Amino acid sequence: MKALPASARHAKPPWAAAAYLSVALLSLCGGFVLAWHHPLWPLATTAAFTAWVLVAARYRGLWLFVLPAVLPLMNFSPWTGWLGLEEFDLVVVGLLAAGLGRLAWEAGRRCLDETTFVGPTSRLRGYVAVALLFGGLGVVELCRGVADAGGWAFAWFDGYAQALNTLRVGKSLFYALALLPLLRDEFARSTPRAIQRLTLGMQVGLMGVGLAVLWERAAYPGLLDFSSRYRTTALFWEMHVGGAAIDAYLVLATPFAAWALYAARSRRAWAAAAFLALLTCHACLTTFSRGVYIGVATPLLLLGIAWLQRTDSGFRLSRALRWVLSITAGSAVLAGAFAAMGYLGIAVALTALLGLLLVLQNSARSPDWRSVAAMALSLALVSEAVIVIGGGTFLRARLDASEGDFGARAAHWRHGLNLLNGPMDWLFGIGLGRLPARYAHSVPREEFSGALSLVPTGPAQYAAQLSGPATVDAYAGFYFLSQRVSLRAGGPYRVELLMRVAKATKISVDVCEQHLLYTRQCQGAVLRALPQSGGWQRLAASLEGPSLAPGPWYAPRLGMFSLSVRGVGSTVELATVSLTAPDGTELLANRDFSSSLAHWFPVAQSYFLPWHIDNLYLELLIERGVVGLALYVWLLAYALRTLLTRPRGHGDIAPFLAASLVGAMLLGTVSSIMDVPRVALLLLLLVIAAVQLNTGAHPRDDLPV
Repeated sequence: MKALPASARHAKPPWAAAAYLSVALLSLCGGFVLAWHHPLWPLATTAAFTAWVLVAARYRGLWLFVLPAVLPLMNFSPWTGWLGLEEFDLVVVGLLAAGLGRLAWEAGRRCLDETTFVGPTSRLRGYVAVALLFGGLGVVELCRGVADAGGWAFAWFDGYAQALNTLRVGKSLFYALALLPLLRDEFARSTPRAIQRLTLGMQVGLMGVGLAVLWERAAYPGLLDFSSRYRTTALFWEMHVGGAAIDAYLVLATPFAAWALYAARSRRAWAAAAFLALLTCHACLTTFSRGVYIGVATPLLLLGIAWLQRTDSGFRLSRALRWVLSITAGSAVLAGAFAAMGYLGIAVALTALLGLLLVLQNSARSPDWRSVAAMALSLALVSEAVIVIGGGTFLRARLDASEGDFGARAAHWRHGLNLLNGPMDWLFGIGLGRLPARYAHSVPREEFSGALSLVPTGPAQYAAQLSGPATVDAYAGFYFLSQRVSLRAGGPYRVELLMRVAKATKISVDVCEQHLLYTRQCQGAVLRALPQSGGWQRLAASLEGPSLAPGPWYAPRLGMFSLSVRGVGSTVELATVSLTAPDGTELLANRDFSSSLAHWFPVAQSYFLPWHIDNLYLELLIERGVVGLALYVWLLAYALRTLLTRPRGHGDIAPFLAASLVGAMLLGTVSSIMDVPRVALLLLLLVIAAVQLNTGAHPRDDLPV
């Protein structure tokens, strides 16, 4: 094949500058609009967004560290009240504005400097074709979702039944497509540096999640309480309606903790990696999720086995055999300890994780201190697992219910498939983000447990309309309108409502020591409202219950004020809400809803069926159709094939990336993933990075940037 001229090798396609500039300007304008409409701090958010754009423009490639590092943290929905939008959107559109703006400037300059342009190479044509295919399908699914929701009508605080949910679910795909040229640019410039930034960002983000879980357990159930019905959620507020946000994140991120152990060369780096491993293990265990256990342990076990089988791995056979015997003995001990309690499967999973850590630390190049440290870490991990699993009864209850859970899950899946009506639904899906509304409307007795909306009551006056379930009495009281409040020690809290009802209605009012889904202790009251001829009425009550406390300084507790409707077909309109602390301080913000639903956050408890189908592949099939499912499965398979067949090099990151993707595919058999935008974007980002590994090993002659 004839070599390209030097001018053509670095020239850009004529459309590149215009495309990059268009997306950059759209991202910049969208970011400023979003920041200026922030419910709590519009000025500060706008200033922070501007600063982030300038920093991202000044420091090329910094975004590849920042994006995964802040991903688990940049969402303040319980305080803002936003459901379809979040602060993480500002991070993404800011880096797109800066990064694509730079690429547009470079592409335009080179097009002016060069007199010759040779058409795009086959690899570039392949990338463009795949991007257009996914982007085109995404637009079709987006339009179908918006049309199903009633048209292009959006409000800042819309929920899961409105068109904004279509954008909420679809934005991860469009973000990933927009990030593709930036990721290609980083890998083309220096693959090792790009890998270092990505892995370090993943480890920092995972550290943040681990610390958040540690705080959550210490503040609410207690670090050593493993019998209470409490599953950690960290800062994944998307779980206010259930789901597997933290499960999917941990499955994707845990292999990077193993990578930190493998890649550490100094004692200090290894100690930091060991601390991360302990935090990660604790976070995974305290989810009490069988999907997490399988999705984390199985890929790591396969990774350890594959490492042992490598002919060039440099492992000492005799030492490896000793470790294998030790692992086998450990398996027997753990299995014997847990078999009587029904934890045999969990023991095997924990031993798989232990085995991987031991194998990874036992290479021929490892100094003696590293082997000793690996043994100490392994013992610490086993002890942690024994304390969490053997120290309580919550996991046993979940395992005992597994058989019944599968029957209910299978019925749930059948009901989801029944939403597909006609060839177009099967081919292209019912539309992005439409599963919750369609499911709640179509499946008998599996409706939403409540609803929240803002209704006008006069000129520039609004009220929050809170409803209970439409027909099923068992779901009454499972849907709350909540607001974060500071906890004050002392006597009872006092609540006062200005409200109206159309029929006799019970309203539950509570103030709890509560993180998200589970309460520690509460003060509460049940108010009984009767319809009044004058419409509006004022009800007040002192709440009853134990004194609430803000908690110790090292584990402060969040407080939550909540209202729920205890009745089928009942609706209450709230004009003002007041909550007075024991010291007489007013605790609520936006009491009269003059700022729309800012500060107010809906939370569901105990019942989550309409919001999730609990299967990644059915989720793709129902909302994106056979075409969408086939494309996503092909993309995952292609990424895995790339990782398994790539040339040696790049720090041996490929097996760990493969473990991350395999874990997501396993978890996807029992959990939804794409309905959590932050996690869905992370999955797509790792898939693109996996495909880039081979690309980065070649000269950048065929790259568009």
